[in-house]
Amino acid sequence: MKKRFMILCACLMTLMMVFAFAGCGSSEETEESTEAATEETTVESEGAIYGYTGTDPAELAIYQYMTDNVSQNYPVADASIPVVTIINRDESNPEDVLITGDYWIYNYNVDGDTLLCASGGDHPGCMHLIENEDGTYSVTAFDVVKDGSEYDSSAQEIFGEDYETFVAVNGDEETREEIRTRTVSTYVKANDLSCTQYQDEGWDPVKLDL
Repeated sequence: MKKRFMILCACLMTLMMVFAFAGCGSSEETEESTEAATEETTVESEGAIYGYTGTDPAELAIYQYMTDNVSQNYPVADASIPVVTIINRDESNPEDVLITGDYWIYNYNVDGDTLLCASGGDHPGCMHLIENEDGTYSVTAFDVVKDGSEYDSSAQEIFGEDYETFVAVNGDEETREEIRTRTVSTYVKANDLSCTQYQDEGWDPVKLDL
């Protein structure tokens, strides 16, 4: 009887240890999941002020660069909102991440409830980025497709085997306008603007998704 009691106790102790270890593993996984969710939420919150709706810190850096740097090629406006379409991403060198894409910038002035497009343009090319110690990214250089007679040759050089994909993306105005409406809507909400639509000169206004 005593021997059976000792065996029963040993089994109970083993089960308790198994549950204890299992509980520890679940706790660590939960903490990791919470940290990942927090990072994504932070990126999304920061990106919203630029119109970015995703959770990729590298893409956020591109939105920031377009807003803070490329917009400087145009007259000052009330708002500068990018439209970014990524073509390819090469992370083989962590100190020089290459992201090719079709990069647009639109600049608006506020007129009542409308964002009037004052200027803007397309700046396709390759962004060079580096990851910072805190997990954010910074754009270190930007290879832009050249204008005029060198447009096709420089685009082929920059996009390489993805050139045809770039041509298709660049010519897809419908998809670009869908992304534009989404980014402008995000920008307006994040920056507490009273605008309900945006408008290009000579075109009907486009209602925002607010």
